[in-house]
Amino acid sequence: LLWRACRGNVFLRQSEISEPLIDAVTVCDFELSKIIFILPVDKYSMSFSFRATLYPCPDTPQERREMSIGVMTRIEDLKTVLGQTQDHRHRVLVAASKNLRMWLTKVRKIKSIYHTLNLFNLDVTQKCLIAECWCPVAELGRIQLALKRGTVSLKRYDMLYFMK
Repeated sequence: LLWRACRGNVFLRQSEISEPLIDAVTVCDFELSKIIFILPVDKYSMSFSFRATLYPCPDTPQERREMSIGVMTRIEDLKTVLGQTQDHRHRVLVAASKNLRMWLTKVRKIKSIYHTLNLFNLDVTQKCLIAECWCPVAELGRIQLALKRGTVSLKRYDMLYFMK
């Protein structure tokens, strides 16, 4: 199509990319081939219709060499940044792994607390939760004291305690 549109005035070069690329989103390998077209200036609008990416190509070999050096420098900078990111991720995960057992214990305790709270019944006035439990008779004084402390700390003096 390009050959006919340009009336034979197009240079085409195609080559396969030897190593497969990895898609960052799907983490799947895919293979690409690169195609280079050198078109006359008046045919650039056709490249937009094919959704092609246009790259500038300097006229002199010196400018092309400088551009190549600049691209290589940027690639090395990106490799450095990626390496530092990988190292940082490793350090963060190692630091997090040291606290993992403690976090699991906390999560288990919190889950058991919420499970117990889900067993409570809601009061008719919907201002408090009601629960029934068994407790040792010897500990009734400590339990009542803890309930009084909680009431005082919440400044809820209207709460009543009924213990059987």
